[in-house]
Amino acid sequence: MTHDQSTLTVDLNSEDYRDRVFGCWQGKNAGGTLGTPLEVAWGQEEPFDVWWYPELQEGGLPNDDFEMQLVWLKALEEIGPGLTARDLSRYWLDHIGYNFDEYGLSKLNLRLGLEPPVSGRYNNWFIDCMGSPIRSEIWACVAPGAPRVAALLAYQDAICDHAGGEGVDGELFNAALESAAFVVQDPRLLIDIALSYVSKESQVRVAVDAAVDARDAGLTWQEARKAVLAATPHYNAQYAPINTGFQVIGLLYGADFGEGICITVNCGYDTDSSGAAIGSYLGILHGASRLPQKWVEPLGNGISTNEDWGGVRHLGGSDNPVPADLDDLVARIRKVSGPVLRHHGILGDSAAFSTTLEDLYADDTIKALHATSPMQVPFGGDDLEVTIDYGRTPAIAPGAAREIRARLRNRRRDPVQVTAALRAPESWPALEDQRVTVEPGASIDLNWQVPALTMEQIAPSNRLSLELTPKGYPLPSTVPVVLVGTTAARLTGVYPIEGSDVRSWLDTVFEPEEATAEATTAAGRPGTWREIHSEGHGQSIADAFRSGPGVVYLQAFLHVPTARSGWLVVDPSTPIRYWLNGVETGRNDEFRLIRPNQKSADGIGAAVELREGWNEVLIKIAHDGQHPPAELHLAVSGPGRIHNYQFDIDRTSFPWATSH
Repeated sequence: MTHDQSTLTVDLNSEDYRDRVFGCWQGKNAGGTLGTPLEVAWGQEEPFDVWWYPELQEGGLPNDDFEMQLVWLKALEEIGPGLTARDLSRYWLDHIGYNFDEYGLSKLNLRLGLEPPVSGRYNNWFIDCMGSPIRSEIWACVAPGAPRVAALLAYQDAICDHAGGEGVDGELFNAALESAAFVVQDPRLLIDIALSYVSKESQVRVAVDAAVDARDAGLTWQEARKAVLAATPHYNAQYAPINTGFQVIGLLYGADFGEGICITVNCGYDTDSSGAAIGSYLGILHGASRLPQKWVEPLGNGISTNEDWGGVRHLGGSDNPVPADLDDLVARIRKVSGPVLRHHGILGDSAAFSTTLEDLYADDTIKALHATSPMQVPFGGDDLEVTIDYGRTPAIAPGAAREIRARLRNRRRDPVQVTAALRAPESWPALEDQRVTVEPGASIDLNWQVPALTMEQIAPSNRLSLELTPKGYPLPSTVPVVLVGTTAARLTGVYPIEGSDVRSWLDTVFEPEEATAEATTAAGRPGTWREIHSEGHGQSIADAFRSGPGVVYLQAFLHVPTARSGWLVVDPSTPIRYWLNGVETGRNDEFRLIRPNQKSADGIGAAVELREGWNEVLIKIAHDGQHPPAELHLAVSGPGRIHNYQFDIDRTSFPWATSH
C-alpha cells in the first residue's frame, strides 16, 4: 500500500481528543455490556441473533476488560511513562484478584519468583488467548496518533501473561488500530496500519486477512465469520485470532455503531471481549458526541467493578484511587498523555504534535519485539545492563545438569572489569565466580553449569542471585535468578482392558488400587513404577500408552505446609478416576478437549480438604489407543470464587525422597 505523506495533527488540549477518548470508553462499556451475558468457554458453531442489550445496569456490567485498565492508569500515574512489564506485574499482585485462565497461571509464576516475560510464558496453556488484547485501550488513549508508542506500552502489558503467544499480537493489533483511529477514519487503512504491528507468522494476521478477503469478495458477515473460523480453527472461545477476526468483521460490515457492535457480538465466542474491542474502535472513530444515545444513555457515566467480591482489589482507599466515573477517567488520561508522549520523544513543549501516515506504521523497533525470546528477562542498570537467559525453560529437574546464562552489556564509555558471582541455595554446590572485562557498548555472555541435583535439593522456587562487582563503579542491584522445580509423579501400567465400555475400564480394579502398606511409602502401592518429572501442571503422560491401550495409574504427592480447604484441579483429555488420600474424589467418563484453568471444566475438579504434610493423589487413566494422545493437567487452587493457585504446596518430590 502506498502511504500518503500528508500531515496529521493531534492536540491534547482539543475537544476532538477529549471527545474520542470519552467515546472509546463509552463504546467499550457498551460493547462489553452487550457481550458479557453471552460469553462462553467453548466455541459454538452457530452465531447469535442479538440486537440489543440482554441485560442492563447503571454503569454497564462489570468486566475485567475495563477494570484492569483502571489499574494500568494508576500504574502510569504512580510509576511514570517509562513503566515496564516488571512494574505492571506488581500491580497484578496488588490489584488483580481474578485467576481466570492465563491470569491465574501468570500470577502463580510471579508468586514463585519468575519475572516477565517468563512469568507470562511458562506453564501457561492460554498464551494465545484474549486476556491481553482486551487491555489495549489505555495505551492507545495515552498515545493518540502515536501507535508505535501505544504498541511499545501494550507489549510490556501483554508479556506479563501472554509472552510468546497470539495474545501479544492481538494486543499490539488493537492498540495500534485504536491509536491510529485518533487521526485516521478509514477502517481499511486502520486495519492495514494495525497489521504492520503483527508478526508475519501470526494467526491473528491470518484471521484478519480472512475477514478482509471475505468483505472484498462480497460475502455476508455470516459468511465472513465462517471464513475466519475456517482459517484459524480452535475450540477455545477465548482464542485471540478468531476473536480479532470477529472484531474486524464488525468494523467492516457495521453501517453504524449499533450494527457494528452487534455483528461482532453475534459472531460469538469471547463476546464480552470482542464486543468491548469493537465498541472501542467505533467509539474512537465516531467520538462520544456522535455515538447514538440509544446505546450509551442507558449505561450512564459510572464505572462498575467487581471489587465487592474480590475480582479486583484495593481500587480505592488510598491517596490515588482509580476513577469512579468516565469524566474522571478521561480527565486523568488527558493528564498523563503529555508525559507519555514527551518521554517517547513525540511531543515537545506544546500540547500538539504532527505526524504522517508513514509514521503510523510499525518501525524496526516494533518488529524487533517479535524476535525477542519470552525466556529472556532484562534488567536495566546505569552501568551494566543484564539479561538472564533461561534458554528453553526456567524449570530444573532432578538428575540433569542445568545451564544458567547471563548477558552483560556495558553502558559506560570505558571498559568495565566485572566480578560476577552467582549465589545458589545453601544445599546446592557452590558456583564459581567469573571475572570479565566488558568493552564500551559491548556485550559478553556468562555461563554457569549447575550439576545434577537430587529431588531433596530442589524446591518449588529455587532463588539464586547474581551479584556483580564492577571495578571502579558503584555496586548495582543484585539480579534475581529463579528456577522452578519440576513436578514429580510416577506411573505404572499399561494394564490391559477389554471391550469398549469406558465405565467398565475405570471400574475394573487393578493392583495399584489395593495398597499393601502406607500409600506414602515407595512400596505402598503395588506396580512397576517409573518416575516422571513435568514442567508445570501438564503431566508427561503422552508416551504412557505407547505399548497399547489400557489403564495407567499416576501417583503424585502434595506437601502442604498447613492444613487447608482447596480445589483439586484435574483436567484430562481421556477417561479418568481419581482419589485423594485413598478417598475417591472425582471421575470423567468421556474423551474430551482440555481447558486447564484454575478450576477445570465439566465438573471434574473437586473441593477437597488437604491435611498438613503429605497428601497422595492417585489417578487412574484409561485410553483406547484411537483417540489423540492422552493429556492431563494437575494443580491445586483455593476454594470459593477466586481459586488462587496454592504456590506454597510442594509437588517436586516424593515422601520417601525428602526430609519434609
